[in-house]
Amino acid sequence: MKIIDLKTAKKMVDHYHTTRKNVIDKTHGINDTRSVWFDIESFKNFVNSLPAEATGVRVHLAAYDEAEAKSPNQTTLVFAGTVSKDSDHTDAVSDSSILTAGLEPLNFGKTCPPTCI
Repeated sequence: MKIIDLKTAKKMVDHYHTTRKNVIDKTHGINDTRSVWFDIESFKNFVNSLPAEATGVRVHLAAYDEAEAKSPNQTTLVFAGTVSKDSDHTDAVSDSSILTAGLEPLNFGKTCPPTCI
């Protein structure tokens, strides 16, 4: 990870909105997610529960289906701890054979919209 300046961050977020979010909105007829908020305690618990052999965290872009009550059809994030396998950083979403305690994926932050806090 590397800190970036605020101007660059805003430019990247704006670029996402104009090149991805707007296409998703138009294609699927929704007002798709702009951001996902996770409370700090849940995030800390996730990181602190990773096993000693964890090599990092992968963030998957994902989408709820229409049955999700709070954010139907909205883009979301799935966090997954990674471990070294075959000279790569592998997570359980990509390879279920590595799923062990502490490598369970994390989801259910608050999507904006509908919950913009």
